Amino acid sequence: MLMPLLRKMNFFIIFMLIIAMILGVSEAIWHQVVAPLSKCEKNRVIIRNELGPGRSLEYHCHSNGKDQGVQVQFLKFNEERNFEFVDHFFGKKNKVNCVLRQGLRMQNSSRDFEAYHTSKKNICGQTREWIARTDGTYFQRNRIKPAAFVFPWINKKP
Repeated sequence: MLMPLLRKMNFFIIFMLIIAMILGVSEAIWHQVVAPLSKCEKNRVIIRNELGPGRSLEYHCHSNGKDQGVQVQFLKFNEERNFEFVDHFFGKKNKVNCVLRQGLRMQNSSRDFEAYHTSKKNICGQTREWIARTDGTYFQRNRIKPAAFVFPWINKKP
């Protein structure tokens, strides 16, 4: 009669040891993976006007279907606008789309482009810079390399 009880106690002790090990590993994962992400630097999308003196840039950006501030905004020459946000380790991923316009009656337009999306690696402190120049739109990532030409203006005649 005592043997079955001891056998049950052994199973219970082994079960409790396994639970303790799982909780210990979970806590280690929390401190090494999840907690640092909560202290993540914000990611940024920058829209900058380098069209030239006296030339305005119109822009409209939206994130996951929501407008970033006022629906359409303008930047004067050499002005820039920053959108900052934190990517979430779990849940909804960030995606920012923008359209840029310039010229007389804003007839020159960029296509609706993806200015930022959450990376699969959840990297913190990323900067995506979109620069409007007279020949088109340029892109720069994290200000490491010079801005590169990505697409020309599309002329939409009134």
